[in-house]
Amino acid sequence: MHALRTLVTALVAPLDPVLHAEAVVALRRVRHPADLDRLAGSWLTSGRGKRLKLVKHGSGTFMVVEYDDGWTRRLAMAALER
Repeated sequence: MHALRTLVTALVAPLDPVLHAEAVVALRRVRHPADLDRLAGSWLTSGRGKRLKLVKHGSGTFMVVEYDDGWTRRLAMAALER
């Protein structure tokens, strides 16, 4: 569980707590690795404009990616130590 908490903290740390509040809440709700796997590939924010998505790489690394009008930018990246 410590590794999961460390991963979630690493993913949340670079996010703006006001601008990305919806994503921070969604990530902080993760309690088990299965929760993180279910959240991967889904949008962390709703609405139009810049949106955040949690992406799981084949290596097991998780990334929070910002999508804006066809452009992407990685905001955070961390690997789950198993």
